[in-house]
Amino acid sequence: MLDGLEGTSVRLTYRTMCALAAIAGRPGMSNSEIRERVGITDPGQISKLLSRLARHGLIENTGAGPSRGMSNAWQLTPAGRRLERRVSKSLSLHASGRV
Repeated sequence: MLDGLEGTSVRLTYRTMCALAAIAGRPGMSNSEIRERVGITDPGQISKLLSRLARHGLIENTGAGPSRGMSNAWQLTPAGRRLERRVSKSLSLHASGRV
């Protein structure tokens, strides 16, 4: 878990990090587009993951959504951008052997 991010705790799983990176790299993607990029086969799993990230205030849906016959369009919130930067910085430091 990552604690201390504006009073929230979020489980940082591999899928969580991949979803945040995917959304950071291409804001406005739908659930299915994110699911493909993250490599999740079950549509229900991506919905649960995105809902959890939204509840924690890390992503927001800026699309009209299924209730209006449109796709969701996800983007990172400011807190999500900060977390994604921290995670990607940590991963790059770890990969380079500086950690």
